[in-house]
Amino acid sequence: MVKARTAPAMHVVHTRSVMTLDDAIERVSRMIGMAIDWMEIGNFLPDSDDPVFRRSALASSFVAALELARRGRLDIRQDEPFAALELRAA
Repeated sequence: MVKARTAPAMHVVHTRSVMTLDDAIERVSRMIGMAIDWMEIGNFLPDSDDPVFRRSALASSFVAALELARRGRLDIRQDEPFAALELRAA
């Protein structure tokens, strides 16, 4: 009997809270204007106890930093491989 192939499968997609790229660009842009010196990228993340949201915020903030660097709005540095990224206004 091949019931598994013929029975419809029910998939449930759970909603997750994520930080969008647009939100991250806005947040990093706003915060970089207040920064006096180099700041680690972790300082740009919103406070949250949700580890899934924290990962999303870190990924979005990283891409936002790359985009803002491309636009000439900020500088990015990393002192050594696997060290924290640091940002400052350009």
